[in-house]
Amino acid sequence: MKWLWVVSRGDVSIQVDCRAARQFEDGFRGGLRAYTGQYEVNLLASSLKARLRAGEPSFGAFLSFDFWPGYLEIFQAEGMHFAVLDMEHGSATLPQAEELCRVARLIDFPLLLRPESSLFHTMKKYLDMGPAGLMIPWVEEEVQVRTVLDSMFTPPRGRRGPGGNAIFHNRTLDRAGWDGIEPNLFLMPQIETPRGVANSKLIASPEGVDALMLGPYDLSLNMGLCWQPEHPSLVDAIVNVRLSAAEAGKPCGMVVGTVEQAGLWMDRGFNFFICSEVTSMVRTQTHVLVQGMRDAADSRRSGASKP
Repeated sequence: MKWLWVVSRGDVSIQVDCRAARQFEDGFRGGLRAYTGQYEVNLLASSLKARLRAGEPSFGAFLSFDFWPGYLEIFQAEGMHFAVLDMEHGSATLPQAEELCRVARLIDFPLLLRPESSLFHTMKKYLDMGPAGLMIPWVEEEVQVRTVLDSMFTPPRGRRGPGGNAIFHNRTLDRAGWDGIEPNLFLMPQIETPRGVANSKLIASPEGVDALMLGPYDLSLNMGLCWQPEHPSLVDAIVNVRLSAAEAGKPCGMVVGTVEQAGLWMDRGFNFFICSEVTSMVRTQTHVLVQGMRDAADSRRSGASKP
């Protein structure tokens, strides 16, 4: 089966077989340069950064178990603003991660990647896949953030020595080329422990951190409140993280599974959300569909049995 998407830049629109994407990306840029006389570097996470700076409601979703690149097009078409590829809990391979990141860049849709940890070499490797940024799990100390920043930025700001196929996305590999890429990378530490809650202002403060994100399930576990989502102590901890981030001048997001959950957190000051995961969405919609079909069949059976 061929997976196809349409890539557009202004009045240029090309349909692409994504299995040929490795050969396509550089050729597309060269052709666009020949057509227009110029090429604008893909903006990576700049649209998400701008929305959050403006206080605009922003919604994304996880990709943890199913990695079809077409989901990114669906998310974008339906009005989502970003997605997170979950390499902490998910089973995506590096080639799958690279392909998803490339599709996201070509359609100008911010795809963040969540690595397993904040180890320097791990994050460097994932950044070589070409995501728009990183969401880092289980951040508890400012020193972890410094390690992440070292992995994201080339010298003199950091210690990244980039490689991998994603470097072909750069206009050039000189200082000017990296200066066109690095300001558009997104960094979002995730707060999932009481220690992280206590240090959340310090974690949010460094230049280069764009937002904090809660990890409510793991936080509940680590507080001894195994998924009691409305427990007052858990709610207070989550709200305190948002307030600490605001004191540092940064937005803070929340992970939710339903519109109803999102509404509760909107009432507590949140407007930045990761909304469920693709397979959870499928399961929820399947339940609604099957239940609706059963109800429709039952109503017709009962109607037919009446004299």
